Amino acid sequence: MTQLMARYYAVNMNEMRHFSDTRTEVGRVRFLLADRCVQLVAEGPGWQHCSQHGSLQEATQLLAFLPQVPQQLYEESLDDLQRRLAVEQAA
Repeated sequence: MTQLMARYYAVNMNEMRHFSDTRTEVGRVRFLLADRCVQLVAEGPGWQHCSQHGSLQEATQLLAFLPQVPQQLYEESLDDLQRRLAVEQAA
């Protein structure tokens, strides 16, 4: 992940981009890459969460402890994130 973040910063430091966006019938989880931080945005019926982290690892760790995030949404968001990381690392 560190190499991925370093490569991202070298290319584009001023813009935020969607890195992973998972949508299910129970909610949505997005990981956004911005200038030296990762933003975690999660939402569902009646709740919303937004936080900034120093790495994708920190963001996923917090996601695991958010009580509003159903297990299905958590698992699908991690699967999507892993697929996206594999694509980025292969590039």
